[in-house]
Amino acid sequence: MFDLTGKTAIVTGGASGIGAATARRLKRAGAEVWVADIADDIGSGTHYRRTDVSRPEEIVSLCDAVCAHSGKLDIMVNNAAIASGHLLAEADPARSEKLWRVNQLGTEIGIKEAAARMPAGGAIVNISSITAVRGFVRWGEYSATKGAIIALTQTAAVEYGPQGIRVNCICPGIIETPLAMAEAPDMVAKNTAVFALLGRLGKPEELAAAIHFLVSDDASYITGQTLLVDGGWSTGTSLKAIELAMAD
Repeated sequence: MFDLTGKTAIVTGGASGIGAATARRLKRAGAEVWVADIADDIGSGTHYRRTDVSRPEEIVSLCDAVCAHSGKLDIMVNNAAIASGHLLAEADPARSEKLWRVNQLGTEIGIKEAAARMPAGGAIVNISSITAVRGFVRWGEYSATKGAIIALTQTAAVEYGPQGIRVNCICPGIIETPLAMAEAPDMVAKNTAVFALLGRLGKPEELAAAIHFLVSDDASYITGQTLLVDGGWSTGTSLKAIELAMAD
């Protein structure tokens, strides 16, 4: 099921967290996987190319190198991202631009360059965030870039659908990754235990499973969609949160 034998894939931000779990899973499914990251080679058994997605020319170079080596590109996972939590009253143009260049522009150019090289049947998955669909205090600058990814996904699905290229989006909830746990990990874990309906953090492997499905031929009639993989956080208020709110 979800066999990817003969497919060539790029996973940006693939050195850790969701990206690393996705690269491992796609490789196990038979794909030839290229990890693109600014971190050092992670030695995962996949191909590796150092890439800063905030620089469009590096994404072009990455896609050219993959196609020169493998002859084609079938799958693109635009996962690379950075995060920064500040109140909107503290918004800083330089910080906002850095977030935009990595999260939004990196995804936009990743879509463009991958689609330009993909045959019919190609699949692109963009990684947004639960913060794109719900307000979170201190995450306005970040959530703006992640909301844009949903809009880019929908437009790309419309524009590339006639070429047989599918484009979908995933919004992770709070996932146990270095990026998510960088600040106040205890607070992150406790809040997730209260607000996620499943009462726990997500695992990178659970996101990788959803990405694997969307890039596979088993999802051949799915495009332009946003899938929330968030433990139910965005669905409604958990019983635990209600109990805490009603406690004396």
